Amino acid sequence: MFWRKKKKKQTEPLPWYRARNYKGNLTEEEKRELDFFRHREDNGGEKHPAADYSDLPEEVQSYLSKIRLELYDKIQETLVGRCFLASGIGALLLVNYFDWMPSLRGSTLALAYGAVLLVAPWAYYPIKWKKNANRFSHDRREGIRTEWELEYVVNKEMKNKKDGAL
Repeated sequence: MFWRKKKKKQTEPLPWYRARNYKGNLTEEEKRELDFFRHREDNGGEKHPAADYSDLPEEVQSYLSKIRLELYDKIQETLVGRCFLASGIGALLLVNYFDWMPSLRGSTLALAYGAVLLVAPWAYYPIKWKKNANRFSHDRREGIRTEWELEYVVNKEMKNKKDGAL
């Protein structure tokens, strides 16, 4: 129908220093320099100076995968725990509405809050679950590149300060 929004095409995610929520102090010149490292491979040039995931030893790949899975599981467990907690509070309010606590008996507000807290977390859960899954499904190279770029910027800044002090 005409009122439905068209689905956005899956685009390549922006680098960490170009993201909307980036609040760092990189200058545009530094960002362009990092862009150069990222895009020179696309133009038939050299690879990004950071190591590729496949270039790492098997032990390191295994360790990184284990850490990623543990972090993913922790975030998902936290999400489920919050949903159960909110639903439990909602269920408690509904039970109270029907006769457990005389002070809340017959309170329409307790009924409304109870119903919302019982149902809303499970509508919210799949949205957050998908967002978390998408975050972890991205290319593993991105994390390695980000770390390399951060180290590059810091080392360059330290060198400039050291040269300025001399």
